[in-house]
Amino acid sequence: MLSVEWIFMICILCSSFLLFLTVYLMITLSDLESDYINSRDCSSKLNFWTIPRILIQLMHSVFLLMGQQWIILLISLPFSIWLVRRKLNQKAGHSGLYDPTEIHIRETLRYNLKECLAYMGYHLFCFFLYMYMIVSTLTQNSENPAVSKEVPW
Repeated sequence: MLSVEWIFMICILCSSFLLFLTVYLMITLSDLESDYINSRDCSSKLNFWTIPRILIQLMHSVFLLMGQQWIILLISLPFSIWLVRRKLNQKAGHSGLYDPTEIHIRETLRYNLKECLAYMGYHLFCFFLYMYMIVSTLTQNSENPAVSKEVPW
């Protein structure tokens, strides 16, 4: 079984990768909005990362389950379920989660940008939360917690 420190390290790596991936998705959608890229290229770039994004998000949730971090898991599950639900409810005949015939519609594009912004905030929050958790876990005085820590100077 993995220790709590290793689980937090894996969660930090998952969160950082998902954060960078979400920034990439946001930039690609912004390029489509500004007409720097056409809808077919944009959709192919976004659809390429759909399955890895879902798998890493689910792996992130599984590691939280393994580490018995119940509160953080409850925060993470809606985001994981939302991604899986969107993929499963994909319309028949579409080339992927992002369809080139519908992605350039203003409402759809705005919805996707807002969703990316929400995921960006979530992954950024998780990244700093895991950084705090791993630092607090590594600096705990497990030998004698009753002894107050001295200031090193």
